[in-house]
Amino acid sequence: MTYSDTRPRETLRYRLLSNQMSTSPSPPGLWGHEYIRHLSAELGAEFTVRQETETSGGPLPDGTTGSVEDLRNLAYICATFLLEHNAEADAVDLLEELECVDKITDLVDENTFTRVCQYMVR
Repeated sequence: MTYSDTRPRETLRYRLLSNQMSTSPSPPGLWGHEYIRHLSAELGAEFTVRQETETSGGPLPDGTTGSVEDLRNLAYICATFLLEHNAEADAVDLLEELECVDKITDLVDENTFTRVCQYMVR
Protein backbone atom coordinates (compact mmCIF):
# COMPACT_ATOMS: atom_id res chain seq x y z
CA MET A 1 0.00 0.00 0.00
CA THR A 2 1.01 3.58 -0.38
CA TYR A 3 0.72 6.23 2.26
CA SER A 4 1.72 9.83 1.93
CA ASP A 5 1.13 12.89 4.05
CA THR A 6 1.62 15.14 1.05
CA ARG A 7 -0.72 13.37 -1.40
CA PRO A 8 -3.72 11.87 0.34
CA ARG A 9 -5.69 8.95 -1.11
CA GLU A 10 -2.75 7.63 -3.16
CA THR A 11 -3.86 4.00 -2.79
CA LEU A 12 -7.20 4.86 -4.36
CA ARG A 13 -5.52 6.92 -7.07
CA TYR A 14 -3.29 4.03 -8.11
CA ARG A 15 -6.16 1.56 -7.96
CA LEU A 16 -8.26 3.72 -10.30
CA LEU A 17 -5.29 4.20 -12.63
CA SER A 18 -4.78 0.45 -12.70
CA ASN A 19 -8.44 -0.06 -13.59
CA GLN A 20 -8.15 2.45 -16.43
CA MET A 21 -4.89 1.11 -17.86
CA SER A 22 -5.65 -2.60 -17.77
CA THR A 23 -8.34 -4.41 -19.70
CA SER A 24 -8.63 -6.97 -16.89
CA PRO A 25 -7.23 -5.54 -13.64
CA SER A 26 -6.66 -7.90 -10.74
CA PRO A 27 -9.43 -7.90 -8.15
CA PRO A 28 -8.53 -5.71 -5.17
CA GLY A 29 -9.41 -8.59 -2.83
CA LEU A 30 -6.20 -10.35 -3.85
CA TRP A 31 -4.35 -7.80 -1.75
CA GLY A 32 -6.23 -8.80 1.38
CA HIS A 33 -8.70 -7.55 3.92
CA GLU A 34 -6.63 -4.63 5.26
CA TYR A 35 -6.09 -3.33 1.73
CA ILE A 36 -9.85 -3.39 1.11
CA ARG A 37 -10.51 -1.60 4.41
CA HIS A 38 -7.91 1.05 3.58
CA LEU A 39 -9.29 1.45 0.06
CA SER A 40 -12.82 1.76 1.47
CA ALA A 41 -11.73 4.56 3.78
CA GLU A 42 -10.10 6.38 0.89
CA LEU A 43 -13.20 5.90 -1.27
CA GLY A 44 -15.33 7.61 1.37
CA ALA A 45 -12.87 10.46 1.78
CA GLU A 46 -12.57 10.98 -1.99
CA PHE A 47 -16.33 10.96 -2.45
CA THR A 48 -16.69 13.61 0.27
CA VAL A 49 -14.01 15.79 -1.33
CA ARG A 50 -15.66 15.52 -4.73
CA GLN A 51 -19.08 16.41 -3.31
CA GLU A 52 -17.68 19.46 -1.52
CA THR A 53 -15.83 20.53 -4.66
CA GLU A 54 -18.95 20.07 -6.77
CA THR A 55 -21.01 22.11 -4.31
CA SER A 56 -18.51 24.95 -4.23
CA GLY A 57 -17.96 24.87 -7.98
CA GLY A 58 -14.20 24.70 -7.59
CA PRO A 59 -11.77 22.55 -9.57
CA LEU A 60 -11.02 18.98 -8.56
CA PRO A 61 -7.76 18.42 -6.67
CA ASP A 62 -4.60 17.63 -8.64
CA GLY A 63 -4.13 13.95 -9.37
CA THR A 64 -7.87 13.23 -9.39
CA THR A 65 -8.54 10.09 -11.36
CA GLY A 66 -11.83 8.58 -12.46
CA SER A 67 -15.40 9.72 -12.08
CA VAL A 68 -17.85 9.40 -9.21
CA GLU A 69 -19.27 6.39 -11.04
CA ASP A 70 -15.78 4.82 -11.04
CA LEU A 71 -15.68 5.34 -7.28
CA ARG A 72 -19.05 3.66 -6.88
CA ASN A 73 -18.08 0.73 -9.11
CA LEU A 74 -14.98 0.15 -7.01
CA ALA A 75 -17.11 0.45 -3.88
CA TYR A 76 -19.38 -2.34 -5.18
CA ILE A 77 -16.35 -4.56 -5.67
CA CYS A 78 -15.08 -3.76 -2.17
CA ALA A 79 -18.54 -4.27 -0.65
CA THR A 80 -18.82 -7.66 -2.34
CA PHE A 81 -15.48 -8.69 -0.86
CA LEU A 82 -16.51 -7.44 2.58
CA LEU A 83 -19.80 -9.34 2.43
CA GLU A 84 -17.99 -12.52 1.44
CA HIS A 85 -15.71 -12.13 4.47
CA ASN A 86 -18.36 -11.49 7.13
CA ALA A 87 -17.84 -7.74 7.30
CA GLU A 88 -21.43 -6.78 6.56
CA ALA A 89 -21.31 -3.63 8.67
CA ASP A 90 -18.29 -2.34 6.75
CA ALA A 91 -20.00 -3.06 3.41
CA VAL A 92 -23.17 -1.22 4.44
CA ASP A 93 -21.18 1.73 5.82
CA LEU A 94 -19.13 2.01 2.62
CA LEU A 95 -22.17 2.03 0.36
CA GLU A 96 -23.96 4.44 2.70
CA GLU A 97 -20.99 6.81 2.59
CA LEU A 98 -21.07 6.79 -1.22
CA GLU A 99 -24.85 7.31 -1.19
CA CYS A 100 -25.62 4.06 -2.99
CA VAL A 101 -26.73 1.78 -0.15
CA ASP A 102 -29.83 0.86 -2.15
CA LYS A 103 -27.55 -1.26 -4.38
CA ILE A 104 -26.78 -3.62 -1.51
CA THR A 105 -29.81 -5.70 -2.49
CA ASP A 106 -27.87 -6.78 -5.57
CA LEU A 107 -24.92 -7.92 -3.45
CA VAL A 108 -26.48 -9.87 -0.58
CA ASP A 109 -27.22 -13.58 -0.67
CA GLU A 110 -29.06 -15.95 1.64
CA ASN A 111 -26.06 -16.04 4.01
CA THR A 112 -25.59 -12.30 4.40
CA PHE A 113 -29.15 -11.03 4.03
CA THR A 114 -30.14 -11.44 7.69
CA ARG A 115 -26.99 -9.85 9.10
CA VAL A 116 -27.21 -6.90 6.69
CA CYS A 117 -30.85 -6.30 7.59
CA GLN A 118 -30.14 -6.51 11.32
CA TYR A 119 -27.31 -4.00 11.00
CA MET A 120 -29.38 -1.60 8.92
CA VAL A 121 -32.32 -1.75 11.34
CA ARG A 122 -30.07 -0.83 14.27
